[in-house]
Amino acid sequence: MNGMTGAVAAGTAAGGHGGRARMMVFRAFLAQNVAVGSAFGGFGISVLPLQELHGASRGATTLALALAVLMMGLVSPLVATLIGRIGLRWTMTIGTLMSGIGYALLAIAPSMPVVLLLYALPIGVGLAMFGPFPSSVLASNWFRHNPGPALGVANMPLFVALLPMVGIFILRDHGLSAFYLILAVLHVLLLPVMLGVADGPQDGGEQPGHPHAGEASAMLPNRTVLRSPAFWVMCLGAGYLNAVGITGVSHLVAFVAERGVAADEAAGLLSIMGGAAVIGSLAIGFLCGRLGAPLALALIAGGLAISWASLLSTISFPIMALASLMLGAGGAGVFPAINMLSGRLFGQQSLPRVVGLFGLVTLPLTFFLPPLAGVLRDAVGGYTPVALIIIGGCALVVIIFVAMARATASRSANRLAE
Repeated sequence: MNGMTGAVAAGTAAGGHGGRARMMVFRAFLAQNVAVGSAFGGFGISVLPLQELHGASRGATTLALALAVLMMGLVSPLVATLIGRIGLRWTMTIGTLMSGIGYALLAIAPSMPVVLLLYALPIGVGLAMFGPFPSSVLASNWFRHNPGPALGVANMPLFVALLPMVGIFILRDHGLSAFYLILAVLHVLLLPVMLGVADGPQDGGEQPGHPHAGEASAMLPNRTVLRSPAFWVMCLGAGYLNAVGITGVSHLVAFVAERGVAADEAAGLLSIMGGAAVIGSLAIGFLCGRLGAPLALALIAGGLAISWASLLSTISFPIMALASLMLGAGGAGVFPAINMLSGRLFGQQSLPRVVGLFGLVTLPLTFFLPPLAGVLRDAVGGYTPVALIIIGGCALVVIIFVAMARATASRSANRLAE
């Protein structure tokens, strides 16, 4: 009788844990979507009105999002420390509030220097505090034994698809200031959701019944991670893919408009890209479990290269739509794959530190490539050289991650032989 009662209690606890874990993944999903949807999806359709409003160059205008990414990378290691001190709940709540204030101030920004400052400080720092990095940590903490599907759900960029569709009408009918104020309101609505965040279950993050539940391992020190060749290979390859994704969001509308595509169709391509990202995040999460993260990243790089080659070679809307699908699916899958690869290489306990260092080390790529694409376009009067550079770099990344996959498989085979 006591055994039956214990089994029922354990089952009830497991069910309660599962329901709460799914709720935390949903909170992570909402936080990531408000952060990324506002910063990337919102910027993608506002870049041309922003340039026109302040009379700035394309390179200066696209620098705004690059500055947000720069600050997000710079403060990510500090955010990892902050999470350890005050927890995910307050870290993410403060970040949401900061970012929302930034968008409210953008609505009344008088000049491009002020716009750049706002994207750099409240928005960029806020992104680091409640965006993809802490959202992924939250999802991973509740599904440590198999974080792939949870990371895929948490990183689905649904708002990147929705905001361009809604935002294009807001910009047309009410202007840029109204659009920024609506983004600020989204952040205010998210605040109660963030106040319900819990860092992880009391048993250390494993689900009941998992063979490693209750086991703990120490977080690796910074110097151990930085001395690992695998870490630098991951940074080089995946950092470039991240930069290509940011470049695509920043320049896709302007790129296709330059090739003669109408404004509504250009916004539609950005929406398609965002919609595909929702599927891509989930798909890459499952592919990482089946093929391994290195091969999944190699597939992403190949898909991005094919997509940019297609966009460069045609103005057929159906083909451009397919290319946008591949861009969205591949770009959204990079961050979940990085999380999976980091956890496999260095252990789940070290994930916040590794991802924080990844963001810092890859800053030269994520910060410089998007604005340099705008500068190069202004210098030569077209996007063709930009697209060719992106295609060539993605081909090299395919080689890098295929080699990593083979090396990982070889090490695994040697361990089995021993």
